[in-house]
Amino acid sequence: MRKNKRLLISIVAVSLVIVGFLWARSQYVVPIIMYHRIDDKASISRLSVSPGSFERQMRFLKERDYNVVKLEEIPDLIKNNRIPARTIAITFDDGYENNYTCAYPVLKEFGLPATIFIVPALIGRDGYLTWDQVIEMSESSVISIGSHAMTHAYLPDLAEQKLEIEISDSKRAIESHIRKKIFSFSYPTGGFNDYVRNKVEKAGYAIAVATNPGRGYPKHDLFAMKRLRISLTSDSLFVFWIETSGFYTWIKEHRDED
Repeated sequence: MRKNKRLLISIVAVSLVIVGFLWARSQYVVPIIMYHRIDDKASISRLSVSPGSFERQMRFLKERDYNVVKLEEIPDLIKNNRIPARTIAITFDDGYENNYTCAYPVLKEFGLPATIFIVPALIGRDGYLTWDQVIEMSESSVISIGSHAMTHAYLPDLAEQKLEIEISDSKRAIESHIRKKIFSFSYPTGGFNDYVRNKVEKAGYAIAVATNPGRGYPKHDLFAMKRLRISLTSDSLFVFWIETSGFYTWIKEHRDED
């Protein structure tokens, strides 16, 4: 009798572990981390990460054997349902010059791929990348270039003709400068709706990233991928580890109000 009781407890314990494991897997979202500026203004701007913190974070990914992939590799991983452990993608929005002067050398040092989303209308302006810098990075083994729309407009507010300029013309403009196809798009300020999303898909992109559409949105919609903004709190590598675990999106969505 006692032996049967122990066996029953063991079966229940194993079952709970299996259920917990399956539940955790169902909450997993491929972590796509989002940076903007790499500079010394992290204490006053949520869009800034200090060069020192960025270097430590990239070293963390490298030394702990994260599977850092190019963003455009993610669609095949998701479609084939074969996402290796510790898979992660690195992205930058807006195309600030310090992406070239501060982030690019670190990424090259550690051999970590990243995608920089640029705004063609801002290229060459003070504080932003030049076309020469964009071309140089695109020809490297670590940087892919994506579109962040032509003028960084809020896309849901635009009429169809202007939307076409922001989505399709920006793609053609970038491709004409770097002499290669681009496959990724980032919605300015994370703004999109079904109509905008479909326009991006029809324009020939393979993947598009938002910020965080919310808990009710599909976790792996290839044209509205969820991302995690890296900021001052991520100076703690423990926090950074949690954010890059693949489960932080679930935590954040259930912590924040809708």
